[in-house]
Amino acid sequence: MAAIANLHLPSNQIRIASCLFLYGSEANQQIGEQIIEEINSMYNEPKATAVINGQNMRIVFDISFEIVAPLEAMDLAASNDSYFNNFIRIESENHITRSFMGFGDNAGHWLTSDNLGTSTTAAHEFGHSLGLDHPANPDFRGSSSPPPIMAARGSLVDPQYQWNQFAKAGEYGGTMNPVHRRVAKEEIALIMEGLTFEETETYYIGYLSNNLFDRKGKVV
Repeated sequence: MAAIANLHLPSNQIRIASCLFLYGSEANQQIGEQIIEEINSMYNEPKATAVINGQNMRIVFDISFEIVAPLEAMDLAASNDSYFNNFIRIESENHITRSFMGFGDNAGHWLTSDNLGTSTTAAHEFGHSLGLDHPANPDFRGSSSPPPIMAARGSLVDPQYQWNQFAKAGEYGGTMNPVHRRVAKEEIALIMEGLTFEETETYYIGYLSNNLFDRKGKVV
């Protein structure tokens, strides 16, 4: 996900903003609203901060969306040079049977079968787009907190975060139910890594492939 991080001194905020252009046969206003509500609420929930020039600045995520037709998405992507703009195809299935987003990329292919907006999948893919990877250690048992948003499906967690709290860890039902993931302050710190705002008030996060996909998730 390409995004723009801007230092706003009057409000003591660092604002991270981007727009998702949603296209595809399953893209509609309702799913767009659900996706954006999930991303904004989950990334703002930790009330993360960063110290800039001795001041404690609140990090605020302001992600918006627009529904566009595939041909309009093609026209927009062909001339896009703004890190504010991202292109996400919404379909019910694809050739790898899961939603995906390139690391730091402004293009992705998300599936309604992943319950976008209600399962933390959209927030997880948003993290990938900002350069966040799955944690190296997939075992979160004993952490006394919900699994982080970048925890991969199949991660080991305490029983209350499993699909079935009575299942044995790692067996059927004994892995992480993604609805329990939450954005950790440490994950936002990784997004902010290197953004010192010493010489500029604006940073551009990610990169612009401007790729578009067909219904099955192949680059067109």
